[in-house]
Amino acid sequence: MQKKARIALIISVIIIIILSFLIFANSLNVEIGKALIVAIIISVLNFLLFLGSFNYSNGKSNKIFLIFIIGGMGIRLFLMLASVFVSIKFLKVDLVGFIFGFFIWYVFLLIYEISIVRIGLEGRKTQK
Repeated sequence: MQKKARIALIISVIIIIILSFLIFANSLNVEIGKALIVAIIISVLNFLLFLGSFNYSNGKSNKIFLIFIIGGMGIRLFLMLASVFVSIKFLKVDLVGFIFGFFIWYVFLLIYEISIVRIGLEGRKTQK
C-alpha cells in the first residue's frame, strides 16, 4: 500500500477514535456522532475499493487500467449510493450530520485518490 493511502487510512481511524471518545464523554450528541462515524466508514470503504482496483490494474495494460479505474468509479458510485440510502433509510442516522461528514470525508479521500492516480500515471510514463 502506498504511503499516501496509509496516511489517509490512519487519519480516518484516528478521527473515528476521537469521535467515539467524544460520544462516550458526552461531549458530542450520540445521533450526530453515529452519523459522522457511519459516513466516514462508508467513505473509507469506497477508498479501499479504489485502492484494490488501482493496485490490481496498475501494472496491467492501458486498456485494463482504464477499465478498472473508470469502470470501478461507476461501480463504486453505485455502491456508495446504495450505502447512503441504506444508512439514511434503515439506520436512522442524523441527516445533516451524515451529509456533512460524508461530504467532507469523501472530498478528503477523493483528493488522495487523485494524487495516487497521478503518481501512478507518472510511474507508467517513466516505465515506457
